[in-house]
Amino acid sequence: MGSLPAVPDQNLQVLRQLYDALATGDFATVLGLFPDGINGHVPGTSPVAGEYVGKDAVAGYVGKLAELSGGTLRFEPHDVTVSEEHGVGLVRDLAERGDKTLAMNNVHVWHIHEGVISDIWIYPGDQYAWDEFWSG
Repeated sequence: MGSLPAVPDQNLQVLRQLYDALATGDFATVLGLFPDGINGHVPGTSPVAGEYVGKDAVAGYVGKLAELSGGTLRFEPHDVTVSEEHGVGLVRDLAERGDKTLAMNNVHVWHIHEGVISDIWIYPGDQYAWDEFWSG
């Protein structure tokens, strides 16, 4: 059995910066950590589901979440772990929308190499509840 590759410090550093910014609602810093070529992958059938290609599209996704939640969207990161090519964030998403409340544990899987993020995949803890919340 071979040994696992060393965890690059820059991968952990960039994800910690990103989740610290998410925890405080500093979306400008979050978007500043994204390269122009980042891609977002959001499953489901809600209006926010889809493939987001490029930094502007990913920023638009984040903006849409903020808009649909009336600015109540916030994140509580629980843990982050990285390898040479990937990072995983365990996050609680919180938001209100009319009389509905979102309080869900989600998993973010990142493709990241030498501190540069290229992709994020969002995995809601309850896909049906996620879709229902963002659908109206």
